[in-house]
Amino acid sequence: ERAIELHVQRSLSSDALEVSAILDDYLAGYHAHYPADLVVERFDIMSDLIEGRIFLLLENGASGLVLVLAVLFLFLNARVAFWVAMGIPVSLAAMLAVLWLFGMSINMISLFAMLLAIGIVVDDAIVVGEHATSLRERGMSAEGAAELGALRMMAPVTSATLTTIAAFLPLMVIGDIIGDIIREIPVVVIFVLLASLVECLLVLPTHMRLALRHQQTVESGFRKRFNDGFMRFRERTFRVLLERAIAWRYVTVAVAIGALIIAIGLMASGRVPFVFFDGPEADRIEANLSMAPGTSRMQTVGALEVIDRALREAAAESSAMGEDVIVMSLARIGEAVSEVPGVPQSTGNNVGGLDIEIVSSDLRDVRTIELIEAWRRKLPPIAGLDTLTIKERRGGPPGRELDIRLRGDIDIARLKDAALELRAIVERLPGVSQLEDDLAYGKEEVLVELLPRGEAMGFTTESVGRQLRDAFEGAVARRFARGDEEVEIKVRFDAEARADPTLGRFLLRSPSGEEVALGEVASLRDERGFSRIQRRDGLREVAVTGELDEALIRLEQVREAIDGDVAELARRYGLDVYHAGRAEEQSNTLADIRLGAIVGLTLIYIILAWVFGSFSRPVAVMLVIPFGLVGAVAGHLVMGFNMSILSLVTLLGLSGILVNDSIILVSTIDEKLAGGGDPHSAIIDGTLDRFRAVLLTSLTTIGGLAPLLFETSFQALFLQPMAVTLCFGLAVTT
Repeated sequence: ERAIELHVQRSLSSDALEVSAILDDYLAGYHAHYPADLVVERFDIMSDLIEGRIFLLLENGASGLVLVLAVLFLFLNARVAFWVAMGIPVSLAAMLAVLWLFGMSINMISLFAMLLAIGIVVDDAIVVGEHATSLRERGMSAEGAAELGALRMMAPVTSATLTTIAAFLPLMVIGDIIGDIIREIPVVVIFVLLASLVECLLVLPTHMRLALRHQQTVESGFRKRFNDGFMRFRERTFRVLLERAIAWRYVTVAVAIGALIIAIGLMASGRVPFVFFDGPEADRIEANLSMAPGTSRMQTVGALEVIDRALREAAAESSAMGEDVIVMSLARIGEAVSEVPGVPQSTGNNVGGLDIEIVSSDLRDVRTIELIEAWRRKLPPIAGLDTLTIKERRGGPPGRELDIRLRGDIDIARLKDAALELRAIVERLPGVSQLEDDLAYGKEEVLVELLPRGEAMGFTTESVGRQLRDAFEGAVARRFARGDEEVEIKVRFDAEARADPTLGRFLLRSPSGEEVALGEVASLRDERGFSRIQRRDGLREVAVTGELDEALIRLEQVREAIDGDVAELARRYGLDVYHAGRAEEQSNTLADIRLGAIVGLTLIYIILAWVFGSFSRPVAVMLVIPFGLVGAVAGHLVMGFNMSILSLVTLLGLSGILVNDSIILVSTIDEKLAGGGDPHSAIIDGTLDRFRAVLLTSLTTIGGLAPLLFETSFQALFLQPMAVTLCFGLAVTT
C-alpha cells in the first residue's frame, strides 16, 4: 500500500516522553476528522525505547540501593548506618541540581552515573563513621569520637575524593561521539562527590555524635554473633593471610605481576576480544538496493517486493512468532533508507530500500542477526540488481565498521579499478560481508574529443560542448515578463532528433560559418559513466565499505591482514589510503583516552605527593592501578563480555577509586608509626584497623552496580561492560 512518512522530532529543550504523549493524544482523535480507511501507524518511536531503558535503570538503581543499605546495616549498627546512608539522598539531590544547571537530561548515561554514585557517595561517610565507631568502642565519649573521627579522617577522605575527581575529570576531554555519550558520567560523579564530601565533614559528625550517644550498650543476638564472627575472621584468617603475604613478599609480588601479564596476554591474543562499541541489539533493519542504471521505477518496486516477501518467509521460519515479529516494513523509492555519514548515497529511480522495525529484543525468540542471515538465504536472484546491503541499525558512533578511502589525482576509471581490486583483497577474509564502493556506475555516456582538424578549423572543446548542449538541452531564444515572473523560451532538437543514435552526423557551425559533421572534427567514444564522483581536498576519492562479523574477525585483524596488499595497490595506482568510519572514530577516541590517562595519573600523583609529603610513596600507592586491568579482564572473561571502548573509559575512572582505600590504609599506618610502633607491626595493625572500612567501601560500590551486572535485558548490554570493569576491577584490587 502507498504511504506517506511523516517525521516528528522534538526540539532540544523538549522532553521526549512528553512529546510522545502529546502525539498519542492527537492520534487518538485523528480518525474523527478523516476517512475510516486511512490508517495511521506509529513507527520507530524512540520515546518507547527511552522509557524502557529509564525504567530498567531505575529498577536496577532501586535494587542497588537496597544492597548498599543492606551492607551498611550489616556491618554498622543501625543508627550509624542510617546517618551514613543519609548521604545518598543528599548526593542524588546534588546530581539532579547539576543536571539542571548544565542543561543535561535524565537518560541512560546519567542514570548509570547515578548507579555508580550510589555506591561511591557513602565511601567517605563510611570511613568517618566507621572510625568514629571504633573510637567509641574503645571507650571514648560520643562527642570526642565523632569529632576526632572527622578530624583524623579529614585529610585522607579529602585526598581520596580529589583523586577520584582527578580520575574522572579527564573523561571530559574525550571528543567525538564517544565523548558525547559519556559526558554526563564525569560531570555527575564529580559534583556528587563534592556534595558528599561537604556532607561527610560538616553534617555527618553532628549526626554521629547523636548516634553514638544513644548507641546500645547491649548488642542484639544477631549483631553480637555477626561482629564476633567478623572479628574472628579478621584476627585469625585475615591476619594470618596478611602476615604470610608480607613474609613471602617476593612470591606475592611475583603472583601479582604474573596475573597482570596473563591479563595483558588474554587481551593481546583475542581470548578477551576488544570491540570498539558493543551496543544493544537493534530492533531496526535496513535493506538498501541499487539496480542497474536506467532501471525504471516500477522495476525497482518489483525488486523491493521480492525482497520483502523473502523477509516474511524468513521470519515465518526462524521465529515462533512468524510474520508477527515484523512490526512495520516501509519501502522507499529513489533514495536509500538512511545515509551513513561520510559515505555519499545515490539517488534515482534505480535506488530504493526497506526500513523494517521488529519486535523488541526482549520480547522475541530470534536474534536480529539470525533473522538477517535467514533473510539473505531466502533471497532469490533478482534481475538487474547491482548491490544489496542488509544490516541492523545499531546505536553508537556513526559510519560503517569497515571504511577504507582511496584518494588521488588519477583518471576516474582507474580509481574505479583500484576500488574493485581493494574489494577483491578484502572479500577473501572471513567475516567480511556487504562490500561496496560509492563510485557507482551511471548511464552510458559519449565522450567527445576534438581532433586536430577541428582545432585547425577554430573549434574548441568549449564551443563544441556549447552547441551540443544547446541542441539537446535547449538555447534561450527569448525572455519576457509575465506578471511577477520571467519566462524563457528555449529552442532545441525535437524528440526524434534527440533520440537519433548517429551523433556523428550532428552538424556544427565553425567560427567561419561553415557547417561540418561532428564526426569529422571530433572522435566519439561510448563509455559507462559514474553517477557521482567525490572529491576531498581537490582530489578524487572513493570509499570501500563493508560490515564485519566480529565473532569471526575484528577491525584490527582486517587491517593487519590487508595492510601489505593495500600499500602495494596504492603504490601502483599512485593513491593515498586512509581508514574512515568507525576506524577513524576509534583512533581519535583511543588517542583521547591516552591523553586523559596521562593527565589523570599526573593529577593523582600530585595529590598523593601533597598528602604524603613524599615523591616516592605515591608511586607505591599507584602501583595498585594496573591491577584494576586484571580484574576487568577477568570479569569480561567470566561474564562473557567483549572489552569495549566504554570498558577502557571506565578503567580510567576506576583508577581514582582504586587508590582511595590505599590512602586510608597508608594514613592509618602512618599514625601507628608516629605512635612509636615498628614498621611490621604498624602495617599489620593499621591494615586490620581499616579492614572493615576498606571492605565496606568496596562492597557498597559493587553493591550499587551488582543488579545491573546480572540484568538479563538486552538493552542493558550497552552498560554492562562498564559495570563489569568497575565491580571486578574493584574486587580484585581490594
